[in-house]
Amino acid sequence: MLTSILKAVFGTKSKRDLKKMAPLVRKINAIEEEYQKLTDDELRAKTDEFKARLAKGETLDDIMCEAFAAVKNACRRLVGREIEVCGQPMVWDMVPFDVQILGGIALHRGNIAEMATGEGKTLVATMPLYLNALTGKNCQLVTVNDYLALRDSNWMGNIYNFLGLTCGCLQNQQPPHERRAQYACDITYGTNSEFGFDYLRDMGMANDASQLVQRDYYYAIVDEIDSILIDEARTPLIISGPVPMSTHQFGELQPLVADLHNKQNMLCSRLVREARATLSREDISEDDREVALLKLLQVKFGMPTHKQLLHVLEDGAILKALEKLETRVRSDSNRGMLQEVQAELYFAMDEKTHEADLTDRGRAAISPNDPNAFIVPDLLSELAAIDQDESLSETEKTAKREAFQSEFAAKSERLHDLSQLLKAYCLFEKDVNYVVQDGKVLIVDEHTGRIMPGRRFSDGLHQALEAKERVQIEQETQTMATITIQNYFRMYKKLAGMTGTAETEANEFHQIYKLDVIVVPTNRPCIRKDDNDSIFKTKREKYNAILKDVIERHEKGQPVLLGTISVEDSEILSRMLKMRNIPHNVLNAKNHQREAEIVARAGQVGAVTVATNMAGRGTDIKLGPGVAELGGLHVIGSSRHDSRRIDRQLRGRCSRQGDPGSSKFYVSLEDNLMRLFGSDRIVKIFDRFGLEEGDELQHPWLTKSIETAQRRVEQQHFAIRKRTLDFDDVMNKQREIIYGLRKEALLSENPHDVLFGVIEQVIESQIQLIASKPEAGEKGGGFSKSALLAYLNATFPLSFKDEELTAGISEDGRLTSADDLTLQIVDRIEEAYKERNADLPEEQVQYLERHTVLEAIDRLWQEHLYAMDGLRSSMSLRVYAQKDPLVEYKQEAYKIFKTLMDQIYHDVANNLFRVTMTRLATLEEILATLPQELIHQTFGQFDGGSITVSSPELGQGMLNLPPLPGMLPPEQGEPVAEESAPQSPVHRTAPKIGRNDDCPCGSGKKYKKCCGKE
Repeated sequence: MLTSILKAVFGTKSKRDLKKMAPLVRKINAIEEEYQKLTDDELRAKTDEFKARLAKGETLDDIMCEAFAAVKNACRRLVGREIEVCGQPMVWDMVPFDVQILGGIALHRGNIAEMATGEGKTLVATMPLYLNALTGKNCQLVTVNDYLALRDSNWMGNIYNFLGLTCGCLQNQQPPHERRAQYACDITYGTNSEFGFDYLRDMGMANDASQLVQRDYYYAIVDEIDSILIDEARTPLIISGPVPMSTHQFGELQPLVADLHNKQNMLCSRLVREARATLSREDISEDDREVALLKLLQVKFGMPTHKQLLHVLEDGAILKALEKLETRVRSDSNRGMLQEVQAELYFAMDEKTHEADLTDRGRAAISPNDPNAFIVPDLLSELAAIDQDESLSETEKTAKREAFQSEFAAKSERLHDLSQLLKAYCLFEKDVNYVVQDGKVLIVDEHTGRIMPGRRFSDGLHQALEAKERVQIEQETQTMATITIQNYFRMYKKLAGMTGTAETEANEFHQIYKLDVIVVPTNRPCIRKDDNDSIFKTKREKYNAILKDVIERHEKGQPVLLGTISVEDSEILSRMLKMRNIPHNVLNAKNHQREAEIVARAGQVGAVTVATNMAGRGTDIKLGPGVAELGGLHVIGSSRHDSRRIDRQLRGRCSRQGDPGSSKFYVSLEDNLMRLFGSDRIVKIFDRFGLEEGDELQHPWLTKSIETAQRRVEQQHFAIRKRTLDFDDVMNKQREIIYGLRKEALLSENPHDVLFGVIEQVIESQIQLIASKPEAGEKGGGFSKSALLAYLNATFPLSFKDEELTAGISEDGRLTSADDLTLQIVDRIEEAYKERNADLPEEQVQYLERHTVLEAIDRLWQEHLYAMDGLRSSMSLRVYAQKDPLVEYKQEAYKIFKTLMDQIYHDVANNLFRVTMTRLATLEEILATLPQELIHQTFGQFDGGSITVSSPELGQGMLNLPPLPGMLPPEQGEPVAEESAPQSPVHRTAPKIGRNDDCPCGSGKKYKKCCGKE
């Protein structure tokens, strides 16, 4: 209430921002009038003038009005010219309106511009892109698919080329040299996946600076920003490669799970029949009623979408009683009752959490001879029992432990594969969650209805779906590089976005991306008529009402766009239209190639278009001749989506630029949204008024009630995205450190200094480690030169001798200066290294030095990603110990990452004299034959099992390398203590001077060539 009063008095922040921008729009228009007097060449020369002024110290804000005016004037000069867009001739007819200039200012200032469909967002982006590209840095426009990227770069490229800038476009399957050329342009168009995968290839896989394609992360405008940064934010971009050996058992388990699914279906059908017969009796007792409701609850636990169950639950009284019973069964005060109810089932499932698990009866049915085949034994107790068995020798204990661990791994894999197959059969529907085309399982985007080629469900779920559909099961893969969409775009210095629907998610945009939403008014008033939702009991009644509405409007010639939330719904409605001989086009994930063509024709007289939520985002629906007089385009929603944004997008397909239009949504109590998150209020109303089959409910309050259910789902999804981001922030800090180290090795003009900087740190850390463990038997604890010699000779094949280790060690064997001893050893190693490579050309030596560092980073980083996946999967179990999984994850991740850095540094040192050109050439030949896969993978928050991460000791103990920036564990702010160790006797009183740093004496020489030689 208070918020509404404050908004009425002071207006919204968006309106206040727009009011401040209005004088700038007037100034831009005045400058543009002056520019009309210039010749084409004089206008084009303004670009060089702007660049020169920026070089002299002016800011982008200083020249914004003039730059925007130049773009507007260029558009005016292009009017009437014939241009070519994607091979099709067009005539340019666009000059920015004032509201489009407002949108451009909002984008330049790093905001999200919410502009209705048809308001020309494609043109709006040209003004801030032109302005920011004047800096000489690559500016990017990110869109949702390759077609729109190509179309918009061809189309808007005419403006940039006219003003003397270059425009490039990324497309899937472009070779690296072409991609590099696109990034070399001033402005680059492409999809979020293309930009993200290029980043991963550059930072995580390039072996030479010449292989890099990207150059800046300066300014990006994200078109349809809600789709990219919210709908796709839960899914990371992943580059994966094949695993050495496949261990899955999907092919073997699929027939068993299929049989189990059939048995469960038959069981649920019998339970519903029995419950129905009991509930239909007039003389039913309370005990009989309770038994009947328990049978229905069993069906709900076993198959919640069972059609006979949904039919019974159309009765509001039964639905209400069942919900009360479920609450009682799940309550903590009735522990054990849930297991009793589920005992008769073969497996139990939960739609909301997307989980499915075998019951004891299910295990017995799958493996009657060995019911324990799908029970994982207690690892710790079994290993403890083996260790305590005094009848076994050490050799026998070792053999028995290995045999048990192999059995444990096999059972864990079998149980995991079984769980994924159950999910595939029970929770993922063909033509809803995925489609099968050309012998492949392809994911359907739940928000847009588009097929997502190249993307796979994670954790074996995709392979389970392939087994279910009996197509070829693809080989397992392992992660080679990964980043989430959220963290990729947070790297940009300045980020902006535009969409038709962002206001409902303004809070999330501000919390995660620090982006404010500015609602830009339409150029002409929107006159669309939005009817109240029509609510029915069943889907059958709803579909009949939709069909009646379509027929009535089609008979008078009014075009209809019928939006559905799944491929299955679109095909059902299409069959119903065919039976009534209504000509129509169908646009869904199976027919997405003709998307732009179908949507563009949807506004013609008599057109009927059935479309999933994709509904041609990015493609305008223009009304044909005479359609405005018929009422414009009528949009029908066959059900409400989980997100209000998607519904608003569908409504926004009509009434562009002041055109007439109307919209209406049809809802049934059987829709997933209403079943899972809907209110009891609507069910009570149906019962109270005794509505018969085919009767509908309509009221603004009911529409608001549905939107409340949508808001619940949106809050749940936001919580998941936020939690995902919290976990990924840990990986992001690690990624920044690893990629920073990798980039330094890749781009350094002198990789020798990078390599020996690592060697110096390894030697110094080993010296400090040995110094912290005084040699046994020596008075007061002397420095163990023998331990250091053993390490040096094991790591570097140089036959170090005792008499060579003199610097920094006193006559009585104490370490007096770790720095002096480190420099003496590193100089000895460097001298031998130069002698070994004396006959090699300088280019080959630099190549070897780079690859010595890069090979260690890449190999160990991939292993680390696998370990982190396992760690994250196991975190959910920490809840049972009353611990916060996120805090636990941060602490464990720090330990694992510290181990990783130790291993990388040790491997670099160990391979210094072992890497040769012949070995590298052989390795590259092998790697070139391995396929890579670009995956935009979806995953649950805590899917999968646990993995034990071991930390093998390096040398004579874990190296005490320098603290890692940004990687301190939570709460304490200090590294997690592993074991207490004696304090090193050597303390540095002044800042450390690196051997390649300038000497502090002021000679101008490097420290190692000056005072460091002493």
